[in-house]
Order: sequence, then structure tokens, then C-alpha cells
Amino acid sequence: MPTGSNEQLRDRLKAVRAAIGDERGKRADLVQARDAAKQAFIDSGKDPYQSMDSEEFKDAKKAVGDLGSVDDTIAALEQQEAGILALMGEGLEPKLDAGNGPGIPTVEDPRAPWNASRLLEKQDGPYMRAREGGIFSSTQKFGAVELGQVATREQFSQFLAAVGSPTATLTTSAAIPPDNRGILAPVLRPLSFLDLIPKGTTDSNMIEYVQVTAVPTGAVEVAELALKASMQLSTADATAPVRTIAGWIKIARQALDDMAGLATIINTLLPYEVRRRIEAQVLAGDGTGQNLKGILNTAGIASVGGSGYDNIADAILAGGTAIVVDTGDPNFVALNPFDWQALLTMKANTGGTYLYGDPGGMHAPTVWGLNITRNTVISQNKPLVGDSNAVTLLVREGVNTKVSDSDQDDFVRNRVTVLCEARVAVPVWYPAFFAQVDMTA
Repeated sequence: MPTGSNEQLRDRLKAVRAAIGDERGKRADLVQARDAAKQAFIDSGKDPYQSMDSEEFKDAKKAVGDLGSVDDTIAALEQQEAGILALMGEGLEPKLDAGNGPGIPTVEDPRAPWNASRLLEKQDGPYMRAREGGIFSSTQKFGAVELGQVATREQFSQFLAAVGSPTATLTTSAAIPPDNRGILAPVLRPLSFLDLIPKGTTDSNMIEYVQVTAVPTGAVEVAELALKASMQLSTADATAPVRTIAGWIKIARQALDDMAGLATIINTLLPYEVRRRIEAQVLAGDGTGQNLKGILNTAGIASVGGSGYDNIADAILAGGTAIVVDTGDPNFVALNPFDWQALLTMKANTGGTYLYGDPGGMHAPTVWGLNITRNTVISQNKPLVGDSNAVTLLVREGVNTKVSDSDQDDFVRNRVTVLCEARVAVPVWYPAFFAQVDMTA
């Protein structure tokens, strides 16, 4: 290499080493500032995970960041130094440290052989800084994984016995306990029809009322001093008895004590089943025995033939029209789930687009402005259209869950009976405001 080039490199090397000296001087001051900031935060007694917005934490974080920035600068300058020396064909000269003994290179000498103890030599070195910062700690709150008990002593003994047997097949199944998730509560279908109809209360066990079977007719225009026309009001006497809808289960007392979630699940599923049965009775109870008389079995609801209509949507509209003709105002249609499916899969033509929107989108559950409620008690091809205000659910006793250990031999068996019940009546005030469309006619 030409002499002039060497001189230029030596000047450059001198400037780089001067810069390294300056940065190391800054670093010494920053180490003291970092230690002081850390101590100030520790003395404040604040939780590091709850006090990240405190001034002490911010000062300590800034001090650590400033020190890291200077370290990065020094590392970059040292790389420049090594590169210049390599160009000069000299390499780094060994730096002697009195603590290491004469002629023994320190950790800063890149020619020194690898020694794991170097990581621990400097208290302010990269490794110690990383360890103090919690990089290697499993107690960090971000992504920490803690291992629990792998096996019980009995399971591990079985595992060791299998290992020691010359004829046994070595498996880990005996050492790993099963993942027991316990009882999982099912996802329950919303009882949407009960949400549509009005609710009320009663203090009796029998509801007697006058049922309006047709809206009054006969009003006409009358000349001055002429006799007014009489109007016709069609009514019928009706009754709606209060019926009890109930069910029970028996369960060991220890199960309720030992499984915290079991009581919650029972208190969810039993009342749900009572309400589901009430909904079914309001729609289709036949009135025999202890059954309520539901809408479909109430005399006076309209029956509409649907064979002349192209699809389920046309049939629903026909039912709504029948109610409007009787001066009603329908607001819902109850569909069998298969009829609901037929409605949503209607297309403009074979292979065409869906009439009720993209299956991937969210659509309001309505057709012709009527709220759709799905229920298996509604027969397929026989949708029920109606005005939900023409019926009321009168409650004598709300849905209650009761527990007792005095039924049968529960007490001596350490067992309890869980009972859920309700008492309700269903008067249908205006039968003509409901219409069932028979698409099989």
C-alpha cells in the first residue's frame, strides 16, 4: 500500500480513536446517571408494571436508553477502527490489563480466544445489562409461560414401573393427566318469540275475558235527522286457565359443593327449558289436560291456502294480507327452520344471486317488514303470521328455581332436588289478527 495511503489511514484511525475516547468519557457519566435514576425509582417504592407513567420510571427508562445509544456509537466506531487496521494490515493491538497479567489480552481484544466468563466480567457489560433488564427472566408479564405439575406421584410411579419392565411399552400417557374441561354450558337458542309478545301479571288462577272475533262493522254516512245505522260487534266468551310448567333434577350435594360452575349452569339450563316450553305452549299448546291453548289452536285465526304462490315469501305475504283485510297490523312471522332456510336461499334465477343478500353479510331478520322468529313447533310449509299485540303472556308466578334436601330420601342420601317452575296463562284477545298459511293445500 502506498505510503500516502497509510498516512491517510493513520490520520483516520487517530480521529476514530479520539472519537471512541470521547464517547467512553460520555459513557462513564451516563453509567452514573443510569444508576442514580434506577436507584431513584427503586426508592420511590412503585410497582414497575403499574407505574410506567411516573416521572421516576420515565427518567430511569431515558437514562438506560441514552446509555444504550452511546454503546451503539462506541460499537460502530470500534468496527471502523478494526476496518482501518485491517486495511493497514495491522489488526488490533492486544490491550494489556494488569488484572489479567502481562501479555494476556482482555475481552476487548477481538483476537482473544472465546471464553464464556467474558460475559460476566463487566458489571455494565451487555449481558449484565440485559439480565438486569429482565430479558432472561421467566417472570416477565409479556409472553411468560409457567409450567405447573406434570403428573401426580401415583401417575409418575406408574410411568417408572412401565420404564423398568422389559416387556412394557414406553409411553408418556401414564405421566400426563387428561385435560379435563368439566361441564361446558351449551349455546342456547334465543327465545325470540317471547320477546315479541306483551307480558302482564295476574292474581288469579283463571282468566275470563271477552274475545273480539271481528272488528265492528256497519258505520255508514247519514243524512241530517235520518236514523243512524247500527254496528255489529262480534265477540265470544273465553277463558285462559293458569297452568304450571315445571321440571326438576336431583344431584349430589357434594357435586354442588365441589364444582363451583355446576350451580351456575343448572340455574341457567333449567329456567331456559321452562321458558322454552312456555314459548312452545303460547304458539301451539292444544288446551287439553294441563296444556295451555296456544295461538294455532285458538278458534277464529285465519287459514290461508298457499298452493297458488311461487315461494315461501309469497305465502307469507298472503297471510299478512289476510290480517290486514281484517283491519289487523301484522308484525311477525313464525317459521319452521326449514322454511327459514328456503326463504334465505331464494335466488333471482338458477345460479343467480341471493334475493336476501350475500350469505357472508349480516341481514335484519325480517321479510315484508315482519320480524322473523324460528321455532320447531311450527310445522314445515305452514308459517304463522300475526300481530303479537293480539296475545298476552300473563304471569301468576315467574320462573323460579328452588332447592330442597327434603324430597323423598334426599336427606339420608346427601342429595338435593332442584325444581324450576312457572305459572302462566295465555289469553288470545283477537284471533283474527293471526293467520296460518298452508302451503301444502
